[in-house]
Amino acid sequence: MQETVRTRLAHALLSVLLSAGLVFPVLGILESSFIRPAVIVPVLVTVVLFELASLKRVTAIASAAACCAGVLFWLTAAGGMITVSDVARAVSLRVAGIRSALPLVASQAILLITILLTLVSCFACLRSVSCFPASFLCVGLILLIYLTGSASVIPWALPALAALILLLMIDRFPDTSVLHVIPWAALLVIAAFLLTAGGVQDNSLQQKADELRQAVLDRLFFTEPRDVFSLSSEGYYPEGMDQLGGKPEPHDNPVMQVSTPRTVYLRGVVLNEYTGRNWRNTTGGRRYLWQSARLASDRAMLFDQLLPAETVRNAQCDPATVSVRMLSDSASTLFTPQRVRVLQPGGELVPYFSNASEIFITRNLQPGDSYAVSAPIFMAGDPGLGTLIEVCSTLEDSAYDRIAETYTELPSHLEQPVYELAREAASAGSAPYDQALALQAFLSRGFRYTLDVDDQPEDVDFVTRFLLDAKEGYCTYFASAMTVLCRMVGLPARYVEGYIAEPDENGEAIVTGLSAHAWTEVYFKGFGWLTFDATPRTGGDQPGSDEEPPTPSPDPETPPESEPDDTPTPEPEEPDTDDPTPSPDEPTPEATPIPSDEPSQPPQQDPETRPDQDTVSPSFPWLWLLLLLLLSLPARILMTSPGLRAARAGSEDARLDVWAQEITDLLYAEGMTRRKNESPMAFGRRVDRTGVFSVAIGPVGECLSLIRYSRAEAQATDTSLLQDTSILLRAELSRPARLRYYFRRIFLPLSRRAKAQ
Repeated sequence: MQETVRTRLAHALLSVLLSAGLVFPVLGILESSFIRPAVIVPVLVTVVLFELASLKRVTAIASAAACCAGVLFWLTAAGGMITVSDVARAVSLRVAGIRSALPLVASQAILLITILLTLVSCFACLRSVSCFPASFLCVGLILLIYLTGSASVIPWALPALAALILLLMIDRFPDTSVLHVIPWAALLVIAAFLLTAGGVQDNSLQQKADELRQAVLDRLFFTEPRDVFSLSSEGYYPEGMDQLGGKPEPHDNPVMQVSTPRTVYLRGVVLNEYTGRNWRNTTGGRRYLWQSARLASDRAMLFDQLLPAETVRNAQCDPATVSVRMLSDSASTLFTPQRVRVLQPGGELVPYFSNASEIFITRNLQPGDSYAVSAPIFMAGDPGLGTLIEVCSTLEDSAYDRIAETYTELPSHLEQPVYELAREAASAGSAPYDQALALQAFLSRGFRYTLDVDDQPEDVDFVTRFLLDAKEGYCTYFASAMTVLCRMVGLPARYVEGYIAEPDENGEAIVTGLSAHAWTEVYFKGFGWLTFDATPRTGGDQPGSDEEPPTPSPDPETPPESEPDDTPTPEPEEPDTDDPTPSPDEPTPEATPIPSDEPSQPPQQDPETRPDQDTVSPSFPWLWLLLLLLLSLPARILMTSPGLRAARAGSEDARLDVWAQEITDLLYAEGMTRRKNESPMAFGRRVDRTGVFSVAIGPVGECLSLIRYSRAEAQATDTSLLQDTSILLRAELSRPARLRYYFRRIFLPLSRRAKAQ
């Protein structure tokens, strides 16, 4: 009984150390205010209850059953499921960088995490499971600290490392008292911490560790804030991000160098909801790793990679290569054509995509960053495109209804005259593609391009004022009007901002701030999204337009004026919307007022990408501690070496037992074990009959049988026989058996290895 109590006390001490070293750092990573002295109380209570329940087998089974019943009752009848759900949701939001939810369930989160980690620690410290679970927990904790950059919690992890060292030493010396090795474990941990905290570090090792950390964060835990492209970076949105219009101040600073076989529209941000004052994204801020095979179907759908269908594709659908090299700093957005088939990020760029079909990386772009895409380049008005779209419209398109529902929505304040204008302008075409071309021609030929515009009233609908009153503006005016008019006649459309790259005869284009632009994308059944640019340029010709669009009956205004390349209005977010199709006739010279409580567009930061945690780069005690744990593996192999154990044995009998155990371990690794009531001599002869080894095991069995059953004393020649046999056996082990052999030596205590065989 006294021995049992001593064993339980030793286990309780190890459990408290390990659980405290796990609980406090994990709570500190979630929220620094969660590290409270009172947390040790549930740790101690849980450990004491675990030890009391483990005193006897009967009490252990009864306690486990009672615990399961109590947890089940709490989850189903006492509202525990709601609590667990709330805590899980708050923790997941915290991982995503949203801090506001976790403090609301702080006490429940602390208690649940503490009890869970303490129970795991109690099971990990059982002697029957060796030191492997505790090693796994400590390594996992260090990696968590490393990946989250939470260097400040490292001192709280020291008790867990001390517990691990204690388990390693007890595993090596099973008869050693825990109290005897505690000072040595504490000394090792404190010495390692003080040494590394003092600044002893390898710069090259630190650099590699930083690269590894960044690679893992980029691919698995990308939660850093990111800047989203907006035309505001090029001098647009002079009245603020929540208001389109106003007199812009574009600049001609170089942005990127583009290699492309033809004029290409490089999308930056795609927005779906029109509020009357601006465009914003409501399709969600979720982001997905571009290379994810699991999300390949989502990526293909968002970027029309499977449209048009293979059966109707022609030469127009062949992808072209567009290469981009940044010449200045920019947002995290990658500027690409719409139908990206293949994306080749240069250097260490890690691309993501959103469900608004925006592509971005995990940091802002810098001069010298480069990437390339393979994509078919379509532009409204391309020869033969109307025929292809007409053929595609006869095919099945499972996404069309959902897209039409999202991208035809319009605010309720838009008035009938605007709908009538849309219907009249689109009446020049019958098919959806012809209607879109008619709307494009209506705007580009009937409205004047200018940067010299009046300020936009806040209480008047932006598009309505442009169409019925001002009748002049720049790209954001034309793109907004085109998108709204398309929706009014039932064409799914969305608003896009980015750059136009117009190559020279060598296929090269230097894109500057004057190339910033806004345009519209319209979705056609079976074909996908297509770029329409209603902004007048060079006498009203559309870039890339080789086919004369149908002429509608427009509102005759001053003929389009040619001015420097059109420039778009900034917007921070992602794309897409929808809208109903109404009615007839002539515009009224009165602009539609919009509700004054319209929410304003947030500025340039992606709402889904709030900062995850402090981005303090940790000092590197964690690195040395991780190396210490990794070095413990070869140290363990050395400590369990039969040669070392035999050298320390106090008698010839003890040395003989060491080498006998070694032979048993080697045979066990190859799948050969003694049967019940089988003598060593019979076992040795049975092994020899298998022919697996060239070395004879029979003499070893005879030697052991003679010594064990006749109580003869072991001689040096007997020990040498076993030693030589074990060395030859180890050399003949198969590769899988060798792995099993070393795994058992590292992770399974000697006492359990002997018992298992």
